[in-house]
Amino acid sequence: MIFADSRNIQAISLPFNWNADYADGKNYAEYDLLTHKKNDFYLIQKNQVIRFGLFGQGMKFFFEMSDGSFYLHGRRIEIEYINDDGKTFSLTTNFANKDLITYKEAFTDYNNTQGVQKSYLKSINFGYKTIYQKDDVLLFFQPIVSLPFSESAFIEVKLTSNKDLYGHLVFKSRGVEVERFYAPLEANISGQMNWTIKH
Repeated sequence: MIFADSRNIQAISLPFNWNADYADGKNYAEYDLLTHKKNDFYLIQKNQVIRFGLFGQGMKFFFEMSDGSFYLHGRRIEIEYINDDGKTFSLTTNFANKDLITYKEAFTDYNNTQGVQKSYLKSINFGYKTIYQKDDVLLFFQPIVSLPFSESAFIEVKLTSNKDLYGHLVFKSRGVEVERFYAPLEANISGQMNWTIKH
């Protein structure tokens, strides 16, 4: 289990590797830590995963599969939506099923005389998508942590409601509110924002 291990385990081939910690104490990483052979993301035993995220550069970024709360380099980050009537939707305290997401963003230089020049890795990302339900409100919630190589890390939040909501998206660190943004939601239309991770 990489995320529960206090050791600093190095990523292989890339600055960060994805990893799934399993309930039985084992893990399944992007590259086998002994053979360095690449593993297939689609072979993750999703029903066994208790934590998922990225490790490398002496850091660990992951979420707990049970409730969806993020732990980013030792700090717990929570996301809530607070409606104007005071009702709180604790999005990262959500025990519904979660679909794992990880991807790399890259770009390639190209010119007409020399063709493709070189590919550059821009960011490595992970997160999940899930449905959050409270009373008659259904929220599609997709938080993605992005680790870009030339900018600050951020969380991209996509949120869709089954009904009109007027309220704020609230970001907390270790249970203390760090920032909030007015974020009205129109029924069945996705809202999206990027939040630069603050200390």
